[in-house]
Amino acid sequence: MTLPTGRGVRRLFRLGLRREEIIRQEMDEEVRFHLESRIEQLMNGGMQPDAARQEALRRLGLPLEAFTGEMHRSAQRKEQRMALRESIEGVIQDLRYAARGLMRRPGFTLVAILTLAIGIGANTAIFSAVDAILLRSLPYRDPARLVDIVISTTSGVEDPWSWPKFGVFRDGSRSYASMALHASADATLTGADPARTSIEWVGAAYLHTLGVRVAMGHDFPADQDAGPNAPKRALISDALWQRRFQADPAVIGKEVRIDGDAYEVIGVLPPAFRGMSGKADALIPIASRSNDGLMEPWSLEFDLVGRLKPDVNPAQAVTEAQRVGTLAYDRYPFSQGTLTTSGTEKWSAKARPLNSIRAAPVIQRSLLVLFAAVGMVLLIACVNLANLLLGRAAARRQEIGLRLAIGAGRGRLVQLLLAESLLLAAAGGVASITLAWWGVHLLQHLNPADALQAQGIGPGIAGSGFDAIRLDPVALAFTFGVTLAVGLLFGLVPALQATRPALTDHLRDGGGAARVSTRMGVTRRILVITEVALALVLLAGSGLMLRSLARLMAVNPGFTYDRVLTLRTSFPPGVLSRDSMPGFYDQLQARLAAIPGVRRVGLVDCPPLNGGCNGTIMTFPDRPQTVTGNAMIGVHWVSSSWFGLLHIPLIRGRMFGPADGPGAPRVVLINESAARKYFAGENPVGKQVKVYQGGFDKGATVIGIVGDVRFGTVDSAASPDTYIPNAQSPRSNLMIFLGTSVDPSSVSSAARRAIAEIAPANPTYDVRTMAERVGNANSQSRFSAVLLAIFAAVALALAVMGIYGVMSFGVVQRTREIGIRMALGAERGQVLGMVVGEGIRLAATGGIIGVVAALAMTRVLRTLLYEVAPSDPVTYVAVVLVIAVAVLMASWIPARRAASVEPTEALRS
Repeated sequence: MTLPTGRGVRRLFRLGLRREEIIRQEMDEEVRFHLESRIEQLMNGGMQPDAARQEALRRLGLPLEAFTGEMHRSAQRKEQRMALRESIEGVIQDLRYAARGLMRRPGFTLVAILTLAIGIGANTAIFSAVDAILLRSLPYRDPARLVDIVISTTSGVEDPWSWPKFGVFRDGSRSYASMALHASADATLTGADPARTSIEWVGAAYLHTLGVRVAMGHDFPADQDAGPNAPKRALISDALWQRRFQADPAVIGKEVRIDGDAYEVIGVLPPAFRGMSGKADALIPIASRSNDGLMEPWSLEFDLVGRLKPDVNPAQAVTEAQRVGTLAYDRYPFSQGTLTTSGTEKWSAKARPLNSIRAAPVIQRSLLVLFAAVGMVLLIACVNLANLLLGRAAARRQEIGLRLAIGAGRGRLVQLLLAESLLLAAAGGVASITLAWWGVHLLQHLNPADALQAQGIGPGIAGSGFDAIRLDPVALAFTFGVTLAVGLLFGLVPALQATRPALTDHLRDGGGAARVSTRMGVTRRILVITEVALALVLLAGSGLMLRSLARLMAVNPGFTYDRVLTLRTSFPPGVLSRDSMPGFYDQLQARLAAIPGVRRVGLVDCPPLNGGCNGTIMTFPDRPQTVTGNAMIGVHWVSSSWFGLLHIPLIRGRMFGPADGPGAPRVVLINESAARKYFAGENPVGKQVKVYQGGFDKGATVIGIVGDVRFGTVDSAASPDTYIPNAQSPRSNLMIFLGTSVDPSSVSSAARRAIAEIAPANPTYDVRTMAERVGNANSQSRFSAVLLAIFAAVALALAVMGIYGVMSFGVVQRTREIGIRMALGAERGQVLGMVVGEGIRLAATGGIIGVVAALAMTRVLRTLLYEVAPSDPVTYVAVVLVIAVAVLMASWIPARRAASVEPTEALRS
């Protein structure tokens, strides 16, 4: 076969030049032919030449120039359609060719598809979470106009609102079309089948502010907020309507009993709406509560949501909130007898977009870190596949050279090679949907948000939580976009490299081919260095998170939680008088203690590691009564047996005893943190204090000091706490602790029956072991650490594959060189060291780059770490060792293969 010369090739491919001029000339010649033929016919019929020409033009219907232009445009359109059809046919032909090539190499194809499926699937799953929790529009009308408003102080403290302070703010504001208080709470649905449920206390304008309409009935009237003891009305959820009222359309006007009070049902909420908490079965007006407690200016328990007027921008709302918030404080300064606030603490208010508080900040940071991590995993996967395709391109260099030699353009060859990478990416994208579906369900199962909200850590808004994660069209569109980008990303570099060398480099073995292999080898080494650097960043991040989790797991919470069951029961209002509650609790504890396997029973109002417990002010009669931020203290109602059940030590003094009952002198216990803070250098036992809750503001005696217990998050230090004996200030909603000698879950049924026998109207709920509660307290750290560890492990595996591929490729390319070396006397150990040494050099280069990058990038983890610095040397040493071992393993097999090369076989290859 004789190949065309360079001039012949240029002449062959010049046919496409000046196409428009050629077409125009051909059209003109054809029109002239038809015109001259018609003129000749007319002249043969006896017409003069000029007349025959005019008649011929008339019969054609257009001037000659217009007719020629129309013919030209028609031909152009035809040419364009033909070019488009040829392009589509070319793409289809390339895809068929690529598919046949991939099917001939099933091992390579399966590895590539699996790698892409893992990378794209992980990105889709995490993107689904980011979209649901951080990006998706809130499920309310025009959510950009909604703001959350909180009381704030100069020291950065944020507090909810009281009813009186809200009144001052509402009356002084001009930026809002409407606003409403709201607060989520637990309640008891009383009646024939008592059950525990969730409600929301709301202002009359709650639904109007959010832009939600009732599905049946009507909203609260405007005068519902007139004041305390307003009519008891309720809006019930669609779920409660179907569960309690069997979807009766005549439900409007009927009664639902909540905590023993009868509320008139005036409407049914839409099925998709259960309040901003997402779990409310009823909305109850705040103003339907009695005057007792509601009109207390410093009973701060409500959140406030407002809708801005159309002509008001957020900056105006922020400025107004600061001004009007100060008025609310000036109207109701803190006062409790002779107790006053210090002049250093200034109170105001802060307005912020409702969207900014849709999830706890720790959840937002965790998701963004995970999204960056899976992005790195996908990038490593692309680098790995680019390496594989470079190897394939090296093996096909003679085929590519032949195509170039017979006239194929570089662009056409790039298209052919990209077809293979895009086909692989498409297959990986389809396979990734299954993995993404599994990942979404895993995220819902690992869900740390519920545990955080149960601890009162950060607000959460319905419709923007882990339960809202779905593989919806937005997630699928993201998958499509990532698939397309990935196909171009890992296919473009090999395609450009493969089509770059000159023709002679492809068509001859020897120096030119060696230069091609060398150039591709350099590219592959750069890609491997990139892989190692990215993998090290991920390993460092996951190592820091795992170290932090280990520190958290090792934290002493201040109590022993092995074999402890917890459950709650509560009295509907009016069932028991306050004076009869201590006797009932004594009877209940005795009944529960009689259950086989139960060794001790205790009571407390707020369990450890729960967050959201009561807090108040504590003052001292022998000191100036000035309130500052340092006067705050946690307050807990307990039974005398609770400390012994959880093995909380007595440091000094005595515990509560039978003598500390109703009518006895008021006594309290304090923890070590409170003793250090308020009685430094003193013995607090016997001292008088005032605790502004539970009726202890008249004074009480400190009778003992107990060990610190962490009632907040695990990573927050124990705060000053005081304990009030429940017998002296009984509460109706206490948590029961059962210390058992058997599996605590095995006694839950017997405990429920015992409570039902004594108090049939009391629902039993929130049944969990204390070990489960401790596990929930670590859920967020465990969530981030586990997922980061998984992504880092995948990244490490991909990096090992990349190093192994490069080493194997290098051994194959250098088979002749290795044979010559061994023929000239090189020992197998020298060859082994040469190959392994190259792998170590690549890893060392990538490792240095990775350590520098990790030190810079892991700083974003600072707020997620507990007692671990982002530059923790132990973590980095461990990560470097892991990378080194992985590199040795990845290099060892190709090195052994190189050392086993027979010189005679190598020289013949």
